[in-house]
Amino acid sequence: MIDSAAGSFFEKIVDNCNVAMLFVVQEIDPSSKNKEYIVKYANKKAHAFFSGSIKNIKNIALGQLANCDQLLVVANKVFATHEKESFIILGKENENLDHQVEVSSLNAGLLVTVTEIKQEYIKDQESKLPLGDAKSRLRELEISSLFGIRVLDSNDSIICYLKPIFNDQEEIIDFHIDYMNNRMDEITNEEASKIVGMTVLEYYPKNADNGVLEILVECYNTGENKEYTKEFVFNDEPYWLSTRAVKMNEGVILFSKDVTQEKRYENELFIQNRLLSEAEHVAHIGSFRWNLAKEQIKYSDNVYRLFGYESNEFDDKYDRLLSFLHPNDIEKVKFSFKEAKRLKTKSDLVFRVYTKSNELRYMNTIGECYQKEGNWYMVGVIRDVTNQIESESILQIKNAELKRTNADLEAFNRVASHDLQEPLRKIQMFVSRLDEEEAGRLNKRSQGYLDKIKYSSDRMRNLISNLLSYSKIDEVNEQPKRVDLNDVLNNILDDLGERISELDAKIDAENLPVVNGIQFQLEQLFSNLIGNSLKYVHEGVQPHIKIISSIISGKNANVKSLLPSINYVKLQFIDNGIGFDKKYQEKIFEIFQRLHGKTEFTGTGLGLSICKKIVQSHNGAIHAEGEINKGAEFTVYLPTLL
Repeated sequence: MIDSAAGSFFEKIVDNCNVAMLFVVQEIDPSSKNKEYIVKYANKKAHAFFSGSIKNIKNIALGQLANCDQLLVVANKVFATHEKESFIILGKENENLDHQVEVSSLNAGLLVTVTEIKQEYIKDQESKLPLGDAKSRLRELEISSLFGIRVLDSNDSIICYLKPIFNDQEEIIDFHIDYMNNRMDEITNEEASKIVGMTVLEYYPKNADNGVLEILVECYNTGENKEYTKEFVFNDEPYWLSTRAVKMNEGVILFSKDVTQEKRYENELFIQNRLLSEAEHVAHIGSFRWNLAKEQIKYSDNVYRLFGYESNEFDDKYDRLLSFLHPNDIEKVKFSFKEAKRLKTKSDLVFRVYTKSNELRYMNTIGECYQKEGNWYMVGVIRDVTNQIESESILQIKNAELKRTNADLEAFNRVASHDLQEPLRKIQMFVSRLDEEEAGRLNKRSQGYLDKIKYSSDRMRNLISNLLSYSKIDEVNEQPKRVDLNDVLNNILDDLGERISELDAKIDAENLPVVNGIQFQLEQLFSNLIGNSLKYVHEGVQPHIKIISSIISGKNANVKSLLPSINYVKLQFIDNGIGFDKKYQEKIFEIFQRLHGKTEFTGTGLGLSICKKIVQSHNGAIHAEGEINKGAEFTVYLPTLL
């Protein structure tokens, strides 16, 4: 059209027109495949208004011209709807003109006209601004500026303009939605054009109950800006909107921001703080943050509880904290905090305080210093350690008692090892000499007395020896090390070789594992258990002892004293001896416990007690099972080698 003869005639008529005129068509840019508006005609006025530094704007993309930011947005809308649109471009403060821009559909393109309009200042009755005041002019043009499509639709907030609906008594009963930008579509998945035209209560009836309608009415009636944050439900999903309501001319404009994520974070933070507060309460601790420059201390709620107060019942000054202290601890606390402030080091001290009820309590505070934005702070915890200190005091008393008991046991050991054994050795020596010198000259009765003295003195010696062994099990200074139980067994078989040969005993043992322990104690354990099996045998029956090893988990061992989380070596010592009644399977390990008379079998009743103590010192367990005349089984559990 522009290149035709009629077009040339048209150019001559409008070229010198006082109205700027552009004709643009939409074309595809081959380099980017984007659609752009290309100038096909521009009169002199349009060239001056849009050119900027471009000499000739013909065939230039609209986006490259000056004053076209808002024009591009409007052009897109007109090109899609074919309906005329207009807007105002405000002049600069030192200029006397504004410009009204109209965009209309023409054939396959768009016709753009720009008309100069003089500024007319009017008096604003509501704000009572004087005639000609720039603020008055700005207020009159504010709606036009705010509702510029590009500004509103590119804003992060949901923006809508509402007009009040009155009843017969001139009371506002609802608001008509006159405008809404496209941000609402991101939440409700509904186009703004479908919402515009509805009333506030039609679109969201709950606004009558949640206080929103009352806020909007108050904003309109008073002219005061209102801010509120409310929860709304769209498509069964909760959303939180933070809204600012501003009265604008004959309506109310709302700026709403989606703060759902922030609200969720806020709720999560609230829950975390609540959990932390509950954890502090359960653990009898509190936390603090101290601004070292201002000497202000921010306490958690539980700090107040520790001191017997309600939250925030006393002030946050450093001197107020000192007022709780026991007089003898004030200087200690002052010095500790002073050094921590000076050196910016960790503080850790215990002090006494008087609570609100005048109860004396022990507190422990641990603080660390850090710097933020040029200021130094100390953060830390305060915990009530009264029960701990009282328990430690009781423990110290018990430790003192235990030390005295141990001293008594040591004295007993000295007596048993020297004072008791020395006269016993003399008794045995003189009895032996008497037996040798009077051999064959004593009558049968006197010889019987002498034999009983010899038996009793031997038994006494064995008893003292076993008592010493029992008492010294826990006193071993040797560190546990790898012990091959095959070596332990071989050593014991050598020691008991004479007795084994005498009884023609058969001992079967599988390949035994390696454990962590004290070798001589484990040898004593094997010696006592195998020795027991060789002692309590049936007359005329070949003794048969089996030693079986396996690995078992603590949780599957069915033994209460074992830890379920670790594995154990299980050793089974099984014999075919005389056995014992099941009712004695626990008592059999008690000290001096004998199941047979002194004359039936030799022994002191300490052998199995020593076994139990050795196993316990190795963090294991021992268990016995037996049946009369059918043999016995002793099961030992030792931790596997780590």
